[in-house]
Amino acid sequence: MSKSSMAYISSGKAKDIYETPGGNLLFEFTDRVTAFDGKKKAEYREKGEITCCLAEYWFRILEAEEIFTHYMDCPTSTSMRVRRLDIIPAEVIRRNYAAGSLLRRYEAGEIELPEGVEPEEGAPIPGGMTEFTIKFEAVDRPADTKEMLFNGWMSELEIEYINDMTRRINTILSRELDDAGIILADFKVGYGRTPDGEILLADEVGTPDRCRFWDKTEFEDGVIKSLDKDVFRKGIGDLSTAYSELQELLLKQEET
Repeated sequence: MSKSSMAYISSGKAKDIYETPGGNLLFEFTDRVTAFDGKKKAEYREKGEITCCLAEYWFRILEAEEIFTHYMDCPTSTSMRVRRLDIIPAEVIRRNYAAGSLLRRYEAGEIELPEGVEPEEGAPIPGGMTEFTIKFEAVDRPADTKEMLFNGWMSELEIEYINDMTRRINTILSRELDDAGIILADFKVGYGRTPDGEILLADEVGTPDRCRFWDKTEFEDGVIKSLDKDVFRKGIGDLSTAYSELQELLLKQEET
């Protein structure tokens, strides 16, 4: 599929987006990586190919579990064709362990942690927790149900449906990852509506750009070994190496 026949739409943090002749979208996964709201930037070899491969891997698994998504196919190793949706301007974060912005907001006195959760990276969150964040603003920020309803972004039924779907996604991903020796600490997903109002999983899912993955064996020994973008955020290793290790563990699990 030649990009010369497509209209360029925009570029995000890690993907370029085109409109296909049929009115759908093409995601071009790039080697770009950013952190801290774009303040830290770089490029890493093969990153686009790995994230595209993993997004496709998870979309196929989720579709088989009747989690319906906008995924269509991957015409190249770095591109993905998806259905065009009306994107809901709130993304969803599902947390199984304390990490990242949750702890930063706690340390800043902005929030309380769920009951029984220790204020340290790697502390388990019993039963998990779900948060919404605003998309399409300069800086991601949390949003509560009241704000989402007031702005008409979602109805109460849609919020309930998305919460349920996100919990199901968490269950499926966690199960598959556990079998591969990986802990799913948290992840972010987005949703959109079809012209008929059906809500589908959108953007990408299960990639190390949008999840925190920890090596299970190391974690059980008291060490957090990241296989995700935290390697770049914290400057603790080579991003391509971490992403490649994650991909190898997952594909090895798929073969068995």
